[in-house]
Amino acid sequence: MNLLVHALGAWLATEAASGRYPRPVAVGLAMLVSRLGAPTAALAIAGFAFKRLREAGAFESANAQRPQSSQRNGR
Repeated sequence: MNLLVHALGAWLATEAASGRYPRPVAVGLAMLVSRLGAPTAALAIAGFAFKRLREAGAFESANAQRPQSSQRNGR
């Protein structure tokens, strides 16, 4: 249950940092998440890094292989 709370807090922090929420809401969420401690902060940093890499196209080669395998199964 503790891991779930940290993961949820990290997800909220990641979404707030990416600009999903208005600035006052993002600041409020950051203040709440900071009270959860180091595990939440570490998960939030990892989540934000993963999100930035995905937006930059770092995982496009992995996604390009999936449609090819589904076409093979359809034959």
